[in-house]
Amino acid sequence: MNKFNPKTPVLHLLLVLSALVVLMPFLWMLSISLSSYGSVFNRFLLVFPTEFSLDGYRQVLNQTPFLRWFMNSVFVSTTLTLGQLTLGVLAAYAFSRYEFPGREPLFFFVLCTMMIPPQAILLPSFMVVNAFEWVNTYKGVIVPHLANGYAIFVLRQFFLQVPNELDEASQIDGCHAFQTLYHVYLRSAIPALVSVGLIQLVRNWNDYYWALVVLMDSRKLTLPVGIVTFRDETLVQWVPTMAAATMSVIPVLIIYLLGQKYFVQSHTRSGIK
Repeated sequence: MNKFNPKTPVLHLLLVLSALVVLMPFLWMLSISLSSYGSVFNRFLLVFPTEFSLDGYRQVLNQTPFLRWFMNSVFVSTTLTLGQLTLGVLAAYAFSRYEFPGREPLFFFVLCTMMIPPQAILLPSFMVVNAFEWVNTYKGVIVPHLANGYAIFVLRQFFLQVPNELDEASQIDGCHAFQTLYHVYLRSAIPALVSVGLIQLVRNWNDYYWALVVLMDSRKLTLPVGIVTFRDETLVQWVPTMAAATMSVIPVLIIYLLGQKYFVQSHTRSGIK
């Protein structure tokens, strides 16, 4: 029989309180989106609206091209994530399995890119995009961010855990480099690929500043940029803003729930603490 541990209820209470703290912004957002315009900040127990209404959702769907913004975000975030995974896999494979001059300094440079704030390179990146005449195009949003240091780093750490014997055995069987990459590394790296892909997908889906700078046509906007159309310098329309934000969060939550089991697997096997 297991002995009662007095620390267990305290630990559970702390976990519940921590979960509530994390969930509070989402509950508040959902609550505001379901409120009437006249009772935005009238709350019952802080999170329940005193007057329920779906007018905010109707305004978003009827007065804005929300579905167009949604599909724009799907296209941009999916394409960018797939490109980041593709380049990340190729770069990680090279860094983990090939010896070439300057490998370590080059990988150190890749790590350094993770430490540079995106705002610091916003202007130079825009100047490059403008030189290629990619302003107000999806190419301008996607191409500059295809190479991602985080994806390269995590996948390299995972590939380093693959035994060299498997690599050598595949070469003995006549596999070339890409066959070895597919049969040996990618098939065992599914948890890492899903984990990295999910993290990057959420980042790309929520990206605001770069899309705001590059895209100018209202029909080409992504969801994070389109949501701010419900505010100006003096007024924020809280109900439709929170309704649009709630609808934009739902796809991310669904994808995360489907792929969350791969997080622990990938981080444990790649040696990341």
